[in-house]
Amino acid sequence: MRGPSMRSERLGARRLTAAAGAALVLVSGGAGCATVPTSGSPRAAQEDHGKDTLSQPYVRLIATPPKKGAPPEDIVKGFQAAMGAFDDPGLAIAREYLTPGAAKHWNPWRLTRIYEGKIESDRAQNLQEATRTTVTLKGTAVATIDAEGRSTPAAGNLVEPFTLVKQNGEWRIDVPPDARLLSYDDLWRAYRKVDLYYPPATGEIGLVADRVWVPIEPSRGVPETLVRRLLAGPTSSIRNAVSSAFPPGTELNRITVEGDTVVLDFSSELESVPTDRLDALKAQLVWTLGELVTGRTVEIRVNGESGMRFRPADYARYDPNVLTGSLQAYYMQGGRLLQFKEKGDGTPVPGAAGEQAGKFSQPAVSNTNQFPPLVAALVNGDGVYVAPMTPNSQWQRWIAGGDMSPPSWDRYGAVWSAERVNPHESRVWTAENGRARRVDIDDELSYGRIIELRVSRDGARIAAIVDDGLGTSVKIGTIVRNGQQTRIESVRSLIEPRDARKIKDIAWQDAADLLVLSEGSSGQELATWSVMEGVVPNDGPIKLDSKIKSIAAVPDHVLAAADEGQVLTYSVDKHAWTPRADNGATNPVYPLG
Repeated sequence: MRGPSMRSERLGARRLTAAAGAALVLVSGGAGCATVPTSGSPRAAQEDHGKDTLSQPYVRLIATPPKKGAPPEDIVKGFQAAMGAFDDPGLAIAREYLTPGAAKHWNPWRLTRIYEGKIESDRAQNLQEATRTTVTLKGTAVATIDAEGRSTPAAGNLVEPFTLVKQNGEWRIDVPPDARLLSYDDLWRAYRKVDLYYPPATGEIGLVADRVWVPIEPSRGVPETLVRRLLAGPTSSIRNAVSSAFPPGTELNRITVEGDTVVLDFSSELESVPTDRLDALKAQLVWTLGELVTGRTVEIRVNGESGMRFRPADYARYDPNVLTGSLQAYYMQGGRLLQFKEKGDGTPVPGAAGEQAGKFSQPAVSNTNQFPPLVAALVNGDGVYVAPMTPNSQWQRWIAGGDMSPPSWDRYGAVWSAERVNPHESRVWTAENGRARRVDIDDELSYGRIIELRVSRDGARIAAIVDDGLGTSVKIGTIVRNGQQTRIESVRSLIEPRDARKIKDIAWQDAADLLVLSEGSSGQELATWSVMEGVVPNDGPIKLDSKIKSIAAVPDHVLAAADEGQVLTYSVDKHAWTPRADNGATNPVYPLG
């Protein structure tokens, strides 16, 4: 049965007309860029307050060809400007600044390098007689973006020489960089940072975030850019840990708006989606589109045929942070595990963790949505023990070992811990229902002592504090589950070891961000690191006055144990710490993370 005709305009297809204001022309030497307000980009012409709308204007840079007789420095500046002009997806104008041979072999899609710097040329050279010269870009490296859109921080000085030759009286670049070079400002004009969402490979309800940078195309709005990149699949760093509910070969035909309904029309491949995967498919769409569809109805069609209508709010249960509703927190006091109350002292949890004082340490709480919730802890110095939160429960050893890291729960009901075999080797174990099995890990994680290991709440990543003899570092890895086999792959360093600074504790704040407590000669600080980008947000770390021993976190909430026997809570709005529990309170705990 066919639905109503597509009466409304494409999302992001509207443009501001010339009557809205004069276009601004920016000229840099021999290069010009016209800025035209249009729709669907991360950079609004007006203040955007960090939010997108379905037809948000942005500043569009239009590349211009090289001017006749332009000197080498202006040719390089024009080439720079043309590389940042996203209205030219093939970078055809940028290639006009190159010699024919260089234009043929230049590959800007392999890598994008982000920098802050300026152009310098040899002004002493007589350009009238010269047929070959060099112009150098000097500055600071900021980051790189690979072909999949993954961002990696970069550091150090950037020195990029451009070799130019004179052909038919005109200077052209003969040896360009084998990459796309963008200034930091150009990055925010030409690219958009987005979070894509994919179901876990286990088939469980939930989503895993995959953060990428995508180039802006003026012919497409933000929603179309997001969905097309979602269909292209996850990045290699997370690919083996996730799946997609979209069948291979699925294409997006168009996105339209009909009244208060966002309509996504796909190719016929979508008809082969199994019934039990439809909810996962809808969740992928609404979580990836985010605020663009909040408060609206979404409809999925196949080649124009009327299809499924649903509300984004119906898929809140797929939250990659897992924890929803009122978040219960816990802490240790007098050797027992207590749960916080709104007012007054906490109350002991039921079972061994709240009844048997002094027999355990380093507690971790499972997902409280399962019943009964479980407490894991180090007991007797010979392994990781688990006890349910039920009256009169007893500790049961799940993982045996004499030197184990504090336990950590994943969303699937398995507890994790690292065994320190010797100062140069660690093993990772996971256990479910009392059955332990060893986890295969990359050499980069097995070498050294794993001091702490934490599983992200979406169950797809681990973070570990590792001491390899050169200092403490933080490493991130991807968890791949294949039946009874589990492995950690794609391990990389988030924070390199530094002699003057020691990593004290880590806690997952959400599915993509890790809270890191460190201590150096200048004192302690708390910083939130993006595990997918390897950076600290612009507001930087929090300097700590109190001596902090351990931390716990969930989105928008942080708890810390101070040396004074207090548990403190951090107010993000007030940027201040407030006592939450005292009289020997320690070891704050949120479920998972």
